[in-house]
Amino acid sequence: MYLAHIALGLHYSEIGRLFRRDRTTAAHACQLVEDRREDPLTDRVLQMLEQLCGDLKRGIHATPQVRL
Repeated sequence: MYLAHIALGLHYSEIGRLFRRDRTTAAHACQLVEDRREDPLTDRVLQMLEQLCGDLKRGIHATPQVRL
């Protein structure tokens, strides 16, 4: 949920629908992860995952449409 919000830019309501949860659950999950970023190892792992998700998102949008 956190990566969907931060790296992919989805709103809590969209994330809630994807995970079949309420938007408040998505917001709470994101807050829990954000609170854990004070740990350097957790922060570094999240940075790498955010970068990977961002790269994937940009790659998907950069893929040309192929007509058959």
